[in-house]
Amino acid sequence: MPQVLVRLSKSLEEELDKLAKSLGVSRAEVVRMALREFIERKKRLRTRRMRGIVRSKLSLEDLERIYQVSR
Repeated sequence: MPQVLVRLSKSLEEELDKLAKSLGVSRAEVVRMALREFIERKKRLRTRRMRGIVRSKLSLEDLERIYQVSR
């Protein structure tokens, strides 16, 4: 699995430690969970914005794929 180095403030590190301990998982798992949630939220937001702009016979999934390819 690839690794990513992230620098955190002391306060953010402490919050991360507290959350990991309360969930009973590693800090890395908390970061993975948060990143997954962030990415999904961004995808949903992009889809919502497209609904008001585009009227198409394509499905939303097709529109998202086209949108991602064009970026």
